[in-house]
Amino acid sequence: MYLKRLELQGFKSFADKTILELRPGITTVIGPNGSGKSNISDAIRWVLGEQSMKSLRGTKSLDIIFAGTQNRKSLGFAEASLVFDNSDGALPIEFTEVTVTRKIYRSGETGYYINKTPCRLKDVLELFMDTGIGKDGYSIIGQGKIDEILSNKSEDRRHIFEEAAGIVKYRSRKEEAEKKLEHTKLNLLRINDIISEIEGNLGPLQTQSEKAKKYLNLREELKNIEVGLFVYNIEKYKENLQQIVQDIDVMQSQCNDEEGKLERVKILKEELKSSIDEITEQIENMSNLGFESQKEIEQLNSEINVAKTRITNNNENSVRFTDEKQEQNEKIQELKQELEQKEAKKDNLKQNKEKFEKELNEKQEELAKITEKLSAKELEIEGYKQTVEQNTDKKYELQSEINAQEINFQNYEKRQNQIKQEIQTTISELDNTRMNKEEISKGFYESENKKNKAQKSLEEVAKQKQEANQKIKSFESNINILSSDMRIKESRLKFLIETEKEKEGYIKSVKSLLKDCENIKDLGKGMHGVLANIIEVPDELETAIEMCLGASLQNIVTDTEEDAKKLVEHLRKNNLGRASFLPIASVKGKKLEKLKGNESGVIGIASDLVKFNKKYEQIILNLLGRTVIVDNMNTAIKVAKQNGYTFRIVTKDGDLINPSGAITGGSVAKKTVNILGRGKEIERLEKEIKNIKSKIQKLEEEKEEYEQSIEGILELSTNLEKELQEIDITYATEKQKMISIDENIQKLQNRLNKLKEEQKNLETLKQESIEQKEKIKEETQKITNQNEELSKLISEFAELNKDDQKYIDDLNFDITNLKISVSSFDESESSIQEIQERINQELNNAKASIENKNNQIEQIKVENENLEKTIQETLNKIEEIKQKVSNSSAEIEKMKQERTQKSEKLSKQEDEITSKFKIIEDLKSQLVKLDVKKTKVEEDINTIINKMWEEYELTPNNVEGYAKPENVALTQKRVNNIRTEIRDLGSVNVDSIEEYKNLKDRYDFMSEQRLDLENTMSKLRKVITDMTQIMKEQFREKFKIINKNFGEVFAELFGGGKASLNLEDEENILECGIEITVQPPGKKLQNMMLLSGGEKAFTAIALLFAILKINPAPFCVLDEIEAALDDVNVFRYADYLKKFTEHTQFLVITHRKGTMEAADTVYGVTMEESGISKLLSMKLNK
Repeated sequence: MYLKRLELQGFKSFADKTILELRPGITTVIGPNGSGKSNISDAIRWVLGEQSMKSLRGTKSLDIIFAGTQNRKSLGFAEASLVFDNSDGALPIEFTEVTVTRKIYRSGETGYYINKTPCRLKDVLELFMDTGIGKDGYSIIGQGKIDEILSNKSEDRRHIFEEAAGIVKYRSRKEEAEKKLEHTKLNLLRINDIISEIEGNLGPLQTQSEKAKKYLNLREELKNIEVGLFVYNIEKYKENLQQIVQDIDVMQSQCNDEEGKLERVKILKEELKSSIDEITEQIENMSNLGFESQKEIEQLNSEINVAKTRITNNNENSVRFTDEKQEQNEKIQELKQELEQKEAKKDNLKQNKEKFEKELNEKQEELAKITEKLSAKELEIEGYKQTVEQNTDKKYELQSEINAQEINFQNYEKRQNQIKQEIQTTISELDNTRMNKEEISKGFYESENKKNKAQKSLEEVAKQKQEANQKIKSFESNINILSSDMRIKESRLKFLIETEKEKEGYIKSVKSLLKDCENIKDLGKGMHGVLANIIEVPDELETAIEMCLGASLQNIVTDTEEDAKKLVEHLRKNNLGRASFLPIASVKGKKLEKLKGNESGVIGIASDLVKFNKKYEQIILNLLGRTVIVDNMNTAIKVAKQNGYTFRIVTKDGDLINPSGAITGGSVAKKTVNILGRGKEIERLEKEIKNIKSKIQKLEEEKEEYEQSIEGILELSTNLEKELQEIDITYATEKQKMISIDENIQKLQNRLNKLKEEQKNLETLKQESIEQKEKIKEETQKITNQNEELSKLISEFAELNKDDQKYIDDLNFDITNLKISVSSFDESESSIQEIQERINQELNNAKASIENKNNQIEQIKVENENLEKTIQETLNKIEEIKQKVSNSSAEIEKMKQERTQKSEKLSKQEDEITSKFKIIEDLKSQLVKLDVKKTKVEEDINTIINKMWEEYELTPNNVEGYAKPENVALTQKRVNNIRTEIRDLGSVNVDSIEEYKNLKDRYDFMSEQRLDLENTMSKLRKVITDMTQIMKEQFREKFKIINKNFGEVFAELFGGGKASLNLEDEENILECGIEITVQPPGKKLQNMMLLSGGEKAFTAIALLFAILKINPAPFCVLDEIEAALDDVNVFRYADYLKKFTEHTQFLVITHRKGTMEAADTVYGVTMEESGISKLLSMKLNK
């Protein structure tokens, strides 16, 4: 490898592009002072990475760029390139020609390039590492480098020796590893601080998380149980409701039948009454003679009829009582048979119980005998088993101790070897650490001042940021309030839409019919829906209209009667129940024309206060046309009196005054599912939600505008915080360095003391370990022998008694089953006893009933006999009267007989009418009760549905998967217990579960990072130790060779004499200074500082040649290093230079003739134009 050329442009005085072609051998550069010769040397040094402007003979980096002259402008950049021939592969890069370029612009931008590819300074330094080429190597030697070698400080000479020894790359890696180690220590410190902070929060957050998890589990359990209870209660209520509806249907059917019968009886009664009136009139006309007698006879006949009717009723009652007696006697027989059966079963249970108890006692006695026989020996064997187990455990413990002693002994020997090395390393580290402490303290105080200034600036900006954050929080608070309100309304809207879809609130028949009409197109033709959906009622009048219309709200509006008929047939066909219909074609209404009085509390006629389509007018007039709405009950009473109770009046609170004068009122239950206002509420909620969304959007836009307006403050705050953070890191780093270095010094001293003390104790511990190991082996053998003897005894006992043990187990199993059987007999006997007591009670009741019926039958017999006697007496009296009127015509008598017969029939009809009226009234009373019960059950169902929605947002249609309770009482008890547990938990932070998980993940991650950093530190320390050892060995080896070469070269150049290199501290060869001792010919051995200027320079040149001899650099730049030599020595220097041209290319900047004569190529530098260097070349043929 050699340097092919140097290319310059804009570098110092080389304004124009200049190319310096170089060949193997010696190239000299000559020229007058100030012509720019040394700029060539500076350019090479600059390309190779020189950062010190002082070394480049400048004050700042821009001094490198051509500054201009009186006639030429300054340039905007400077560029220099070194082109190497790498055909031999000396450089670690896959190119035969390598170009290294460095550029700098006046803007301050700078860059390095290898083969025109951008790279780092580090890449350039690594490319030439240990080749001798570099800004600090021995390839560029100027007056400054000579001065450095000749310096009073022997430490300053080290670098050139290290470059020659080839340990620069190891030192570089070591320093890099030490920087990484320091950085890793700081990272570890920060991670430890973070982990400490996390550990402080982890415990409380874990407690909160567990509490929150318990709360969520309890809440979920409560939901599952309560929803199951809700479903159970809804189904239970629906079953009750279905039964009630069936009962109402049956009752209504019976009532309609009875009313039909009543109408028919009334017609017959009227017909009979008319017929009797006609006969009576005829008799009166025919004969007035026997009027009084006839009147008396009729009276008597009436008495007879009454008596006969009474007898008939008594006979019917007697028959009924007899039948009831027969039923009671049959029941008594059945009860007696059942009682006999139970008694027999009881005797059977008693016999079986005695049998099982006897067998149980026998088994227990047998078990006791066997157990008593074996117990003593078993206890002894059990003791043996425990001893064997304990001995086995102890044996394993002793074996572990033996292994531990062996490991300890090995560790002691290994540790002894380590201690020797550690003592040497510790002493070296202690010296280096004390030297570094002074340098580190300067950086610490500078970073402390920067930190104080940054904190003051940040406090001023933080105040402005706090005000901005408060305003943003105000925006967010308002948005959250509106969002919360919107969520509540959306939840309510969702519930209403779902209930409307499922037709909740309607009776079963109406609900089913509406759904069928939606699904069956032809069925819904001509149907307009329920009345509640075709009217619009003001909010303040909803209660009044609802109380007015009542069940009519669920009446279905149709076009014609045929449409209503079609729907009725559908209900009947599918057994869906009953519903009321309002055909538009047939329903007619009439509106109240005039209202008397002028009460201020009258709101108006109900039909005028609701909104509806014109086509429904007659239906609305029919239902509300004669209803007046007033403000309160006082006004209602006044208006009713003034108008003579001719129409219905309702207050805003729902209290009613009917035209009959009846008043209905009281509290009105608040309904969650109100079919009247549901549609309107859905519309209102949709509008409100839309309005809230608009407000939220406006607030968010205002918030965004404000955030944009404060971006400058936030950016400034962020930058200051970032700057302070960086300063804090630097401050913490410097502070930690100070603390660390103090601690390190103390640790190193303590370690040194401990290592020496540990070395003394290790030998004692080794001997103790050997003795302890022998004792444990003896104890282990004793335990093994004892276990073998005991195991033999246990095995023999187990073989002898294995049959007895199985028999004992069988006995225990039989005894357990017998105890269970005896217990079940006791329970059965108790149950039979209770049944017998119930049968006896029923027998007594039946006998008492029969006795009562016998008494009643006897009373009827006595009463009938008296009535028969009374009838006979009355008949005799009639016969007497008839004899008196025997002259009356036969026709009159016939008519009278006919009238008597019809009177009897009329009496029966009247009795039947009275009976029918009573039956109908009873049925209607029961219907009212059932209707009230039905309403109550429906309200209970709605209450449960509403509660289920409010608490869990569930409807009966989406509760699949929730189990119904088997035992309601126990389930309710569990619900109460869960609620108590939730209440006892107090305040719960549900977010803590996620917060704890995130914090725990972060803690685990940080712990892993800490472990990685600790492992990294261990590896870095090993790398540093390895590098140090390699450097020591290689430096010692190369230094010996350089020392030998130095003596030889010195003798050749000086024509005799001696020279040597000496390390100031053999123990610290990597840090100590290097002394140069020389003895020129004819002089005493002396220090180099005592030589003349020329002798010093020649000695330095001798040292340079000694280094080149051991590790020749590919090329070497020598800048007037022979300036102090006389002519004789210059020629010696030039002649010796030629010896190295085979391996090293020389670029020599010189004024000396002797050097010029040795050159193969000569370049001259001149300034034809003031301030601008120009290059002239000449190749010499020798």
